[in-house]
Amino acid sequence: MSPPLTYFPTYLGLFAAQLLAMTCNAFLDIHYQTFGTEVTVWAIGFGLSLAVGCAQRGEIKRIGKTLQTIVTVLGMLFFLVFLLRLWGLPRAGVALLAILQIAYNCVTVTRRHLHLGLLSSAVMVIFAASHYRAHWSMLFYLVPYLIAVVGTLVAEQINRRVDDLKKGSLGQYLIGGQSAAIAAATATILLLGALLYAMTPQVSWQYLDWRYGQLVHGKSSDTKPAGPDGSVSGDASGQGGKAAQSGSEEPGEAGLQSGLGWPSPDDMRKTAGSAGMPQWQGDTIRALADVTETVTKVMQPVLQILEDQWENFKKWLEENREAVERTIFALLLAALLLAFWRFFREVKPGIWLLSQWDYLRLGLSGRHAKGRDGARQYYSAMERLLSLQDAQRPQQINTREYLAMLRISHAHATMPATRMTLLFEEACYGPGPFSDLQLEQMRSAYRELYKSVFNEAG
Repeated sequence: MSPPLTYFPTYLGLFAAQLLAMTCNAFLDIHYQTFGTEVTVWAIGFGLSLAVGCAQRGEIKRIGKTLQTIVTVLGMLFFLVFLLRLWGLPRAGVALLAILQIAYNCVTVTRRHLHLGLLSSAVMVIFAASHYRAHWSMLFYLVPYLIAVVGTLVAEQINRRVDDLKKGSLGQYLIGGQSAAIAAATATILLLGALLYAMTPQVSWQYLDWRYGQLVHGKSSDTKPAGPDGSVSGDASGQGGKAAQSGSEEPGEAGLQSGLGWPSPDDMRKTAGSAGMPQWQGDTIRALADVTETVTKVMQPVLQILEDQWENFKKWLEENREAVERTIFALLLAALLLAFWRFFREVKPGIWLLSQWDYLRLGLSGRHAKGRDGARQYYSAMERLLSLQDAQRPQQINTREYLAMLRISHAHATMPATRMTLLFEEACYGPGPFSDLQLEQMRSAYRELYKSVFNEAG
């Protein structure tokens, strides 16, 4: 079974991701001035359904299943009667996906449910970002969405690790730093992603649409995408292409031609005044336009120097291409070797294969030695099996001390490990011979331990 989901900040992050995903879709129709109403409705739906899932504390209860059924039926009726006529496909299909996700939230109680919820939000975001009405101002919701998704995944992983440490009586020293660890890990992942994105060549990274029409056979077609205000960019009759050839520029085109990859202040102010634009977002865009204008004037000499340095650096790279390529190849090879070493250290492929062979030979076939030698085989197989879960037996402790350690850190394996330990001690220190019946009991306990270990890992 998938581990239960009981950490409240994880539900909070899932709510933020789902709401921001549908906010991006509502932003496509911002010129109808219903943006705030749509976002409020989706916030209520996602919030109430996730509250139901969180209240079940990691186990699906009857109320969760009942509410899931009710929301699914009502949502399908609402889709067929209203949404399908209002938006048509595929827009109404995205709304249906959101409604079904609200129903699914009522039984979101495990990590698998969390991942499926984030996956559906990613589908909603991809649709919004690929829509012809998508605009760079949607970044006000896309960037927080990425932060919410990464933060949610990090919070869930760190919380599970803290729970494991709490079982080992170490958690009380780490809970205070859990929030700091989540924030630091999230920031690190996002910064690395931003760095890789900045290093990757982009056509026009600040725009979510192609401003000059759809590409057809290498040329721009006459169909122009609409911006957030519903207006069409450029001249639909093809005059935009002629204007570009004659030297005229559309708003924001100067910024692109200057190589800055950012809309001009005038273009930003025009976007801020679009119909339906939220007041806070419009004010923020106007402030950003003022800052961009000021920075451009002040930093122009510095930017020129940086551009000259960049040109010199490219010339140096061209002159020393072979040395740079060899160095990069060596670094990549070293990183790959390090990654393989960490992977094999974590996965333990040798021990995993031996454990599968033990289960096939001892657990399924029962091909073990007689008497005490058979008991030693089963106990050694138990140790290898538990080492897959980082529960290796230290050489300096005896079997009882090892069993006490397992009771603290691996509660799911306590019962079969206890039976195997008692039988092993009886085989080692008992007065009489170790019978076939006792070996069969060890075999049964080993099979139970194998199932508990791999169910917990899944």
